[in-house]
Amino acid sequence: MKVSQIWDESLLPSIMDWAIIFIYLIIIFLIARSYQNKKIEANPAYKFFLSGLFFKIFIGFVFCLIYTLYYGGGDTTAYFISSEACVNLLLKGNIGNFFSLLSDHRDVYNWSAFDLSTNWPVYWRDTQAFSVVRFTSIFTFWGFMNYFTTTILLDTFAFLGIWKLFLVFTEIYPKYMKSLAIGILFIPSVGFWGSGILKDTYTLCSACWLTYNFYMIFIKKQKIRSNILMLIINIYIIISLKPYIIIALLPGIIMWTSFNRIKRIQNKALRLFVSPALIVFGILIGIGSLSLLGDSVKKYKDIDSIAKKAQVTQQDLTRGNAYGNNYYDVGKFDASLSGMLSKAPVSITAALFRPFLWEAKNPVMLISGLENFIILLLFIYIMYRVGPFKTIKIIMGEPLLFFSMLFILIFAFSVGIASANFGALVRYRIPCMIFFVPLLFILYERLKDIRAQNG
Repeated sequence: MKVSQIWDESLLPSIMDWAIIFIYLIIIFLIARSYQNKKIEANPAYKFFLSGLFFKIFIGFVFCLIYTLYYGGGDTTAYFISSEACVNLLLKGNIGNFFSLLSDHRDVYNWSAFDLSTNWPVYWRDTQAFSVVRFTSIFTFWGFMNYFTTTILLDTFAFLGIWKLFLVFTEIYPKYMKSLAIGILFIPSVGFWGSGILKDTYTLCSACWLTYNFYMIFIKKQKIRSNILMLIINIYIIISLKPYIIIALLPGIIMWTSFNRIKRIQNKALRLFVSPALIVFGILIGIGSLSLLGDSVKKYKDIDSIAKKAQVTQQDLTRGNAYGNNYYDVGKFDASLSGMLSKAPVSITAALFRPFLWEAKNPVMLISGLENFIILLLFIYIMYRVGPFKTIKIIMGEPLLFFSMLFILIFAFSVGIASANFGALVRYRIPCMIFFVPLLFILYERLKDIRAQNG
């Protein structure tokens, strides 16, 4: 059975499900409003908390409707139905099997616990895909085994990670709070593809939250113990689903730490002398960190394996079985560093700005095309008015922007070269876009400040 066929009418809310959804929305609203009112006096950024949360919940609800009524199912419904099977084990009294699955212990004994009354989970042999199932099982249990309610609860949790990233940006750039709210909390494509029961929802949340954890531990040096705990949890989630995101985040994080320390050195001569040593030390720490992550990132540890995996992934996705026939072509490349780097410009362009408007072949792609068109116009305007060299100078002078730029380039390159399919691309790139759009908005606001100063 194809993944796209895994759904049934029972996924649509019944009258009882609508009642549960309504009750949950009221509870979430009351708790969120109380939390916002408690925090807003100390931090004005919290005025966007409630609206940002319910935007995500609304987009998640739309996502459910589109996948059930328009697409007729997909991997998101397969994940949910599989999580239902796991929860059914718990409800039957197989508590040991349920918690064993949550810890990703899958064997013949656990498989034999499933039967016609529980149904059988999909993705049993795929470790990364089954991680979505086991994570979602927690939300499915509290969501009363309803697809829409489960998505609402997942989105409420996932929003917290995105919110943490928003707090980092607004603390460093408080003048640009409104623009950052649009660029982080209200991006349509990020909201849509990051609000369903998918790997992307979990990894987006964790990548954003991990950035906050890093900022609090190494830059602010506040609430270190709780943030170390969350850092470990977020790394675990990302490695369980998409280990390459850690590889993309690590260089930027290392450079953020290095440049932050360099900026504190007042003596220019000493700063020039110490800078290379700090950067080299940071890189060595990064290499050591990869080794500590173990087998999960083993296949990403050397260039040859990364290139080979990108080549294989591209070939798989161009078959179009799961995502339709909306292809783009970066051209053939051999599985080597030089082969991959030769495709860097076209790959990064594809990840950041495609599909173009004329490449959209369905309503969902059309929305992405419109969004990409606006982002491209903003990018061209900034490059024209500020200039590429001055833009780079601004970015290089500010640690958060430099971190964002490194992550954007590495992530966009890897996703752009491997995807080859717009259906996959618009999903895979969302961790990149939630940094790219705020970066553009900050540069745009800087341009306005420069023009105001010049009269």
